Formats: sequence, C-alpha cells, structure tokens
Amino acid sequence: MEKMLQSMMARFRVFIAMGFMIVVIALIIGAVNAANAAAYYAVDKATRETAAQWAQVRAGVESTVIWLPHFKFLGVAMILGGITMALGVISLRLQSLGKKVMASVPENARLPIPPKPTTVYLMRMFMMLGMLIIIVGFIVSLSVAGTASSVFSNPITAIDAAGAGSPVLAGLARVHAAEAWLEAFKFVGVAFFFLGIVNGLASIIFALRYQWDAIPQVARKLQLREAAEPAPAD
Repeated sequence: MEKMLQSMMARFRVFIAMGFMIVVIALIIGAVNAANAAAYYAVDKATRETAAQWAQVRAGVESTVIWLPHFKFLGVAMILGGITMALGVISLRLQSLGKKVMASVPENARLPIPPKPTTVYLMRMFMMLGMLIIIVGFIVSLSVAGTASSVFSNPITAIDAAGAGSPVLAGLARVHAAEAWLEAFKFVGVAFFFLGIVNGLASIIFALRYQWDAIPQVARKLQLREAAEPAPAD
C-alpha cells in the first residue's frame, strides 16, 4: 500500500497538467454558454417565454450553470492534489536522504531515525477526503443539471402555470435546494486540500528540523571518537 501511494505521489506533474486542462476546457465551455445566454436574452420577453425553441436554449444555459462550476473545481482540486503530492515527494526524499547520510556515518556516531510524523498520514487523508468531496459534488451537480434541463425545457409560461405537486415544480424545488448546499460543499473539499498542503509543509519542516539537529550531534560524536582514539606511535 505504501509503495502504491509513493508511486502515485510521484505522478504529481500528471495531476497538475490534467487539472490545468480541465480548467481550460471549463473556460471554453463557459464562453460558449455565455454566448447562448446572450442570444437567449437578446430575444424579446414574450417570445422567449412562450417559444419551445428558446426554452431549449434556456435549459442548456441553466443546466450548464449548475455543473460547470463543479467541473472547474475538479480541475482546481487536481492541481491542489498535485501540489500536495509534490510536497509528499519532497518529504519522502528528505527522509531518504537522511537515512543515507546516517548510514554513511560510523555506527557508534549514528542517531536513530525517527518514525514518520503524523502529519504525513494527515496530509494523505485530507487530500483524499478533499478529492472525494469534490468528485461527489461534481456527480451530484450532473444529476441536478439533468433535472434543471428537464424543468427549463418547458416554456416559462408553462412553469409559472404548474400546479402544486406537479413534477415541474418538484424538479424546480430540487434544483434550487441542491444549489444552496452544493455551493458550500465544494468549498469544504477545497478546505481539506489546504489542510493537506499545511500538513505536507509540516512534514517537510519536521525532516529539515531533524537534519538541523542531527548533523551537529553526529559531528560532536565523531570529534569525541577521534579524541578518544590513541595517537599513532612514532
């Protein structure tokens, strides 16, 4: 399991590149959706509220507005995940370097290698939780976007005339209710990523602090060892 996680962290460049590509794709889709929205609202109110053709345009605009932000956050999440993994790689390399340096020191001057700090495991946990939350939010947003497309494909006059308990009003209620909590949900995911980054930095600081303290101690032990050795005979 540990080797698999380390292998995955080594691919942080792939995550960052994929996240950037998702953000760029989202930008293009957003520009197309903005053009559709401009065309819809350029039509007079009476026509766009009654014509089925314009209802379809509005359905596409409204559904895209729901899922596109979560798609963008998926890209941002992959970039943040890549940064977190890069910090993990730096931490692992510092630990490996410390072990190699200590192995090259005479045995009686070596210091024990401390176990991995808790921050290493917290970094991974927060990163995975953040990614899980963002993915779940994106999947839910796709479902809600489908409901929005179904609701807004009806002309506005038909939506306004829908009676209590009708599928149209039930779908409209679901869309607005989901929008209310999905907006905060994605920021919770991003917050977990930042917690992962903080713990990744803490892991690096732990490794550097150990080396900062260990090097002078090893040097003193080597000096004492040299001082204790008998001088060579003439």
